[in-house]
Amino acid sequence: MTAPTDRAPDVGAEPESSFDRLLEAVAAHWCEEGVRLGAQYAQAFVEATSHVRLDSTVRHGARAGHGTSLDRRFGVGLLLRRRDSWWYGSAPLAEPGLLAERVATLQGFGRPRAPEPITRCSELEEERPHRDLYLLTEAITRSAAAADLSVDFVQDFFRGQRAVVDSTGAGRSWRSTGGRQRCAATAWGQGQQARVFTRRNAPHWRLGDAGPDLALSAEKLILSAADRSRALLGSRRLGVRTTPVVLAPRVGAALLHELIGHALEADNLAKGSRYTGGLMGAALTSAPLRLVDDPGVPEGMGSCATDDDGQAATRVVLVDRGIVAGRLTCTRAVYGSSDLNTGSGRREDYRHASLPRASNTVVLPGPDSTAALLEPPRGGLLHVGALSSGEINLDRGEFSFAASESHFLTPAGDSIPLQDVVLFGDARDALRQLAGIADDVEGDNATCGKQGQSVRIGLHSPTMRFDQLTWRC
Repeated sequence: MTAPTDRAPDVGAEPESSFDRLLEAVAAHWCEEGVRLGAQYAQAFVEATSHVRLDSTVRHGARAGHGTSLDRRFGVGLLLRRRDSWWYGSAPLAEPGLLAERVATLQGFGRPRAPEPITRCSELEEERPHRDLYLLTEAITRSAAAADLSVDFVQDFFRGQRAVVDSTGAGRSWRSTGGRQRCAATAWGQGQQARVFTRRNAPHWRLGDAGPDLALSAEKLILSAADRSRALLGSRRLGVRTTPVVLAPRVGAALLHELIGHALEADNLAKGSRYTGGLMGAALTSAPLRLVDDPGVPEGMGSCATDDDGQAATRVVLVDRGIVAGRLTCTRAVYGSSDLNTGSGRREDYRHASLPRASNTVVLPGPDSTAALLEPPRGGLLHVGALSSGEINLDRGEFSFAASESHFLTPAGDSIPLQDVVLFGDARDALRQLAGIADDVEGDNATCGKQGQSVRIGLHSPTMRFDQLTWRC
């Protein structure tokens, strides 16, 4: 077995270097050792990544806190199939003997030969928070300079080099860069406080690139969050209601990612719970819903050319015209079967084996006008501008999601601000209530958790209307 030659460019890719080839060689070594010791299947994943983060806090117009942090992850993970069961172990690149010791503890396995420790990690080892980050804080402070406002702003920069080799001959290496801005603005007034979140990501943002685009983006995010948080002041409580609900662009993808996306991950689907059992081929809604997982979305937070198993990442149609049509798979999920590998294996870092996960959850444009979907009936409707958190029980199909930015719209033209709104109910019942899909698609990004692993995903959808959902406020 040799180091991989199939190198897939990723979003924000950089030219390959000698260090990339070193990572490939390390992956090939561990894969060869797994096979030599008798594994039915072996896969080695090697990475060198850095995450630089700037945190800036402004309270009532004055800077209250500022700091930067650097998180580096340099290591190797080894996945083995032995005696028809899976084993996974990992170690830092500087401590290969540690992984060899862990493999040696497996019953019936010998001790693998460890490669030389890697104590240098290319330019990533020297990466430090750049002085331009401090210049960015000036723009943040200016934008948040209001006595009735507090702002928490986070700027992230991601950079990574990865390689994966397995015993079937799959082998890829790739680099990636990118960044993300997140803003939480809290406004005070009318005896209340209101909090709103805004986000933006871009694959071309790199450490040291704190130019006009970066500062301007920060200012726009802060000003938008400030205006929207002030618009929630004077909010009312309306108790428990069942009304039409309209989700703003981006919000529908977040809801469907939880209600449908996780259920259609191969490992969750295979559990055959009351909710996921019989889901494939099921008619979810009479609305012309087309839901896809698309790793090729330009500037999508989850966009990638290859997954973390070294497979080509593919576009998967999950729901076609309201009918469940596909699922997300990865190497482990389809091992030993003829099922299609969709290249959806993703992991948080080298310490974890990959799982079938979403890349960018996308609701394709529909036939309805936004104005028509926003038309309130006699009893009014709930308009949701953002979801902040939530969960679904994949055994029973019960869900609960907090809406962080909502207004109740009346036929008279009133827009009543609401806070602490929670949508809840049965997922299949809720999906049957989907009644309209517009064409005003917008994108967002989020961090998604599963089995203790967090990955970044994209969320893209237009305005969507549900005829009847239950909520409390």
